Amino acid sequence: MRTVVTHFKCMPNCGYCCAISPVTVFPHEMIILSKLAEELNVNDLTFRPGYVIADIKNGVRIALSYLMQLNDKGICPFLEPSDKTCKVHSLYKPLTCRSFPYLPRVIRYVIDPELKLVDFTVEFVVSTLCPVIKNNYTQEDLEMMIGNIKIAVKVMPREVAAAKEAIKVRKTYAETLTALWRTGYVELRGNEGNNTNWPIVNAFEYIRQFIPHITLDNFVPNISQVMRRIDT
Repeated sequence: MRTVVTHFKCMPNCGYCCAISPVTVFPHEMIILSKLAEELNVNDLTFRPGYVIADIKNGVRIALSYLMQLNDKGICPFLEPSDKTCKVHSLYKPLTCRSFPYLPRVIRYVIDPELKLVDFTVEFVVSTLCPVIKNNYTQEDLEMMIGNIKIAVKVMPREVAAAKEAIKVRKTYAETLTALWRTGYVELRGNEGNNTNWPIVNAFEYIRQFIPHITLDNFVPNISQVMRRIDT
């Protein structure tokens, strides 16, 4: 069988992936990006809740992800239109952006009241919305990358590494919520338990109500130093 050998490399000054759709970010990433937007005078940053579960004990809905919206120009608020560069590239780039075009195709959450368990499965895809992928890789190439992680790592090592990091982060949220559930602090349900009248809370901030020593640095090492650097 033929093996994919072409190493993936973004086109310079492309920015196409910054205008395709809203970007899925984690709860702590929403906080980081909001702080960066404030420091960089980015005034059109908005988020909408993504996947939400319910805590029926405390009467809130917990957002496990958010969608960073495109602005009225149809691009990411952090994209510099003149040269298609990212304003936060060297500060903090969301994991979804770093992993593109190696992205989750399906994320299935399991919220099990009997086991008091939050878990998930992820299936990946190589997005043909990326011009480099569309123009340089065959369908057979894509199927091999999806079906064999070793080939995917060979072709796009940085992107796969970011996708793996995203799985670890998602697992941290799932395991922490499971621990809170099993110790009686929360009582979780999936979409079927959502009461639309309940407020939506950021999962990172909600977890900190019970485990206050958890900080942004636990999810993004040394991000506090980045914040201090741009603040001076």
